Amino acid sequence: MSKVNLFHYATSELSQDAFICWLLAHGMEEHQAEDPLLCACALDFIRRVPGLENAQQIDEIKQQYLNIDVLVIVGDMHVIIEDKTYTNLHDNQIDVYTNSLVKKGIPQNRIRTVSYKIVEQPNRERVDREYTRSDILDILRKYKACKNDIFQDYLAHLEQIEARTEGFKQLPINAWGYDGTRGFFVSLQNRPSEYDVEGWGYVNNASGGFMGMWFHIFDAETVLKAMGINEHIEDLYLQFENDVHFSGTMDEAEQAGAYILSVKLRANIDDKKDNFRDAAEIRRELYEDIKKVLPDFAKKTFRHGVYMTVGYLAYDEKNYDKKAADIKKALNTVVTEWIRGRGVSSDT
Repeated sequence: MSKVNLFHYATSELSQDAFICWLLAHGMEEHQAEDPLLCACALDFIRRVPGLENAQQIDEIKQQYLNIDVLVIVGDMHVIIEDKTYTNLHDNQIDVYTNSLVKKGIPQNRIRTVSYKIVEQPNRERVDREYTRSDILDILRKYKACKNDIFQDYLAHLEQIEARTEGFKQLPINAWGYDGTRGFFVSLQNRPSEYDVEGWGYVNNASGGFMGMWFHIFDAETVLKAMGINEHIEDLYLQFENDVHFSGTMDEAEQAGAYILSVKLRANIDDKKDNFRDAAEIRRELYEDIKKVLPDFAKKTFRHGVYMTVGYLAYDEKNYDKKAADIKKALNTVVTEWIRGRGVSSDT
């Protein structure tokens, strides 16, 4: 039976901010003797920030100062730590915080920026130091002999997230959950020659939402224009969809379309006045042409909207690479034929 863990319940960013402050406080002069391992861990963390490699102590810690999650002061250096547990930083957020400190009289060259993330996220941040879960575990594991319950709970919490995230390598797809799906998407993101990933994340919809990853996007100014559809279609791309809420067998999953690789299009919003009629007709023609070269290509009920599914292939943990290659090849074939003259032979 697993041990009760504080961080299974304290999951908010504020709770994690509190842990960061608590840990780093052990690097302050007045607390360094309380627990030598926690002190060493705190200094190890801060010394990985550029310009603080020789820090001997932490002088001050402020929480939510100028809306900054955690501000750490070491000598005349001010370290902005933004804790993004499940989200990326908002546009220019770090710049706003940096400018706020500059207005308070802190020279910009005495400011460092840090992002702190314990789960996989699609984008790298423009900061001086990015701490991923892997980085954080690398630090904490060095001090696992520490007997402090809070430290041990946090380390165990991150180890469990790590195990769930790596689960996609061993578990069936219907056991991946959120963390396993994040790990799967990052593994594809790390293969840019095969999966030119534009982004991924949770997609909310009327059916309850799913984890999606969009890739292999055709440029509207060149490809879609050459196809003659750019007036009505803004984007044409591929998308993984993983229904992390689904509970059932793999046969039931295939019937429900729980795990699919789809061809998607985004219609021009100006076509809304005609209920996206032209985009829907393009979607129907694309489906029919792709079906000719990819017989397993299936379709959902056609509904009009900004985002429309042309069709899809079901996938699982064993065949996703092959299915991705098949659907990419079929889509490329159809796009090429549309550019040449809008006609696809079933022998293509």
